[in-house]
Amino acid sequence: MPFQKPDAVDMHILSILEDNGRATNREIAEAVGVSEGTVRNRIERLMRDDVLRIVGVTNPARLGLNTAAVISISAELSRITSIAERIAEAPGVVYVGYSTGNADIIALAFFPSNDDLTDFTTQTLAAIPGILKADTNIILKPVRSLFPGATVSARGRPATQLTVAG
Repeated sequence: MPFQKPDAVDMHILSILEDNGRATNREIAEAVGVSEGTVRNRIERLMRDDVLRIVGVTNPARLGLNTAAVISISAELSRITSIAERIAEAPGVVYVGYSTGNADIIALAFFPSNDDLTDFTTQTLAAIPGILKADTNIILKPVRSLFPGATVSARGRPATQLTVAG
């Protein structure tokens, strides 16, 4: 089946699920003004099209992961892929992406403390060949999040993955 761009009804369903991933099809149908069958079919299509993934997410602070950091990495261009893959495997890292601008790679990671973040930068990152520079920014207080307060599993690995279809 070809990809179908989400319409206003799909977006309403998605917004309800973002607020309450455990909402029933009946609750969603009542809020949107469509039948339960319509909601069920649309959720199935959104999942099949990789627009929606329903997962459980956890709160990093409740797991003792109190230091959140955005790490901007400058790298040797010929090694960007291998560097990004190594960073993505590290415990606590929940997002890694290539970027433009002052950094080649951006990572988001959660750690139990500033000391653990220091160990990550001075040991883990320092051991990866091709990293030229790493700028670390500690997030003092989140204002808004893609997954409010929740991006790390109990194992310190990503609990969710953001997929943009289009």
